[in-house]
Amino acid sequence: MKLSANIAQSLALLGMMLCAGLCRAELAIIAHPDNPEPALTLTQVKRIYLAKSRTFPQGGVVRLADQREGSPARREFISKVLKKREKQLSTYWSKMVFTGRGTPPEVVGTDNEVKQWVIKHPDSLAYIDASKVDDTIKVLLLVP
Repeated sequence: MKLSANIAQSLALLGMMLCAGLCRAELAIIAHPDNPEPALTLTQVKRIYLAKSRTFPQGGVVRLADQREGSPARREFISKVLKKREKQLSTYWSKMVFTGRGTPPEVVGTDNEVKQWVIKHPDSLAYIDASKVDDTIKVLLLVP
């Protein structure tokens, strides 16, 4: 009986570990619905968010939104798109600000707050959990 309980606990733990790696949320890179850009690549988004490019590929200055530190969408974005950890990103922006080469994106808040911000800013680029996408915004890239 005790062996069965241990096996059940082990299987439950294994399932949670697998889900932690596989059950991550899909991200949507979003813009204002009137944005003329048809789509962006992962590389383009990374370059824009790291201030290596300040315009959309078809022209037009980009205004970036970020989510609060520690939010699930932000963790996924930093990991999947920027290929960094939170501490690395913080160090990166400290150097960029100190050298005058860039400023970090505006921190807006939650997925819903980001959507509202994007609607108000025609030059915007942001990210949200893909499950929050609706017809008020334009999706330029889905990141699995």
